[in-house]
Formats: sequence, C-alpha cells, structure tokens
Amino acid sequence: MSDLIRTTRERTGLTGADLAARLGITAGAVSQMERSERDGTVKLETLDRALAAMGCRLALTARPSSPFAEFLPDAVTDRMNAALDERDGSYALRLLTHAASVVRQHSDEFSDADLATRASSLKDPRWEQLFQAVYGDAIPAARRPAWAAPSKLSRRWYVSRFAPLRERAKRTTPPRLRALNIFLDERSLSTA
Repeated sequence: MSDLIRTTRERTGLTGADLAARLGITAGAVSQMERSERDGTVKLETLDRALAAMGCRLALTARPSSPFAEFLPDAVTDRMNAALDERDGSYALRLLTHAASVVRQHSDEFSDADLATRASSLKDPRWEQLFQAVYGDAIPAARRPAWAAPSKLSRRWYVSRFAPLRERAKRTTPPRLRALNIFLDERSLSTA
C-alpha cells in the first residue's frame, strides 16, 4: 500500500529504535507497523500516531480516478518496493521503464501535483537513484519536481547481475546514468 512510516523515519534520520522510544513501544513493534503499512493493513490511527512522533502529519486526499493512476510516482514506488522485497529486480526494472514510457508519452495527462507527490521512496538507495533518474527524466524538464534530482552513487552499480548484460552495460549505458555511477545497458533500459 504505502511506505510512509519507513520513508519518513529514514528522511528524519531516525532508527526503528529511536521511533520506538518516541512511541513508547518496542523496535519490533515499529518493524511490524512498517510491515502492516506495506501490506495495507495498518490502521489510520496508528499511521497518524507514528507520523506525529516524527513531527509530521497524515494528509489524505481524494483524486479523480484516472487511467494513469498506476503510473504515478508513489504507485510505481510501492510496486517496485514489493518487487524488490521479492528479490525480483527484473520486474522492478520493467515497472520503472514502463511507467517512465507512459509518463513520457502522456505527460499532459498528469497534473503537476500528481507528479510532485511522492511520499515514499525505494528502500534500496541505488534503486532510488535509478528511479529518480529514469522516471524523473520522463517528466518534461519544466515540470520536473525536486524529488527527481538523483545523486551520484559513491561507487559503480551494475543493475544486472548477469555477466553478459554487465559487459554490455560497460559499453552502452546512457551518459546520464553513467554520470551517476549506474550501469545498465541501453537495450535493457528500453525493453525491460
């Protein structure tokens, strides 16, 4: 469903134990709370209480239904996190590249507010930078939100674990990703 507790906790520099102390619960209970949020079973009261302990407040909004809702940043992030939880990087990459393609082709169907809203992030910082680069580049530059500014990874990351794709990535990674220390062959990026 969402990942607001973990994302907010990490953004504020808190550990699970820090949040547990603020809430008067155990670190294991915080872990369970984060898991129940990802599973979509967290109570709104629990979510609100956890966010309040970190100096944030829960804000719910209703949006008109859209055929493009599944391609909004938060929706893609949540589905990619689920794929990565299952250790399915290939599927996570397909989700990302397909969403970026839809955004690129139909950018006028997305409001600035829809694209700017991204409360959760990817748990793996490497995947987060890839998301920011690929999805962010699909958004027209004049409308690109602040969250879509990736940072260079401290060392090279090859997205594929397969040797032939890693070798091809050395030669065909697009310059934008190469500058971020992300190596992914151009064909995988376009056909994932």
